[in-house]
Amino acid sequence: MSHSPLIISVVGPSGAGKTTVIERLIPMLRATGLRVGTSKHASHGYIADREGSDSWRHQHAGADTVLLVGPEGAAVFLARQVAHPDPDADPHHDIGRLLAEHMHNVDVVLSEGYAPVHDLLIEVDRNGVPPKPVPGSRAIWLTVTDRPDGADRLSFDALDDLAARIADRIATEPGTTHQE
Repeated sequence: MSHSPLIISVVGPSGAGKTTVIERLIPMLRATGLRVGTSKHASHGYIADREGSDSWRHQHAGADTVLLVGPEGAAVFLARQVAHPDPDADPHHDIGRLLAEHMHNVDVVLSEGYAPVHDLLIEVDRNGVPPKPVPGSRAIWLTVTDRPDGADRLSFDALDDLAARIADRIATEPGTTHQE
């Protein structure tokens, strides 16, 4: 039986430390016995495969899905039709659907840089990096920062406490994904 993982979006400006937070949380969460998935929002696009490679050629020939398998793991490339050609379509629907289809085997998804689909929202705030406001009226669950502590703020040095909070949240209240 599949379940919905707890989706935790980690947001903040470029250079604040979102990747560092996620990179440090993964082994801590795995040490508690949780299965961890990640997703990265690439708002400016990305190059997932080298132009001219066999898998690139498969994609450009029109394959709906390409599975690339190597000694270090595997990657799944989905057809470009995943993104709605209709500019008025809701892109959050695709993100939610993709998470449901590809992350059903994990307990928690740490999503970097994408706030609209989440169960918990973590803001990363670093001294010397201009803040980036979280769009809309989304409630921030916790802020990870190198600034002085407050009630809803946790230092970068206390990420093991954050991992414990997340593990406890999953143990006591199974996550259900939602969109805001």
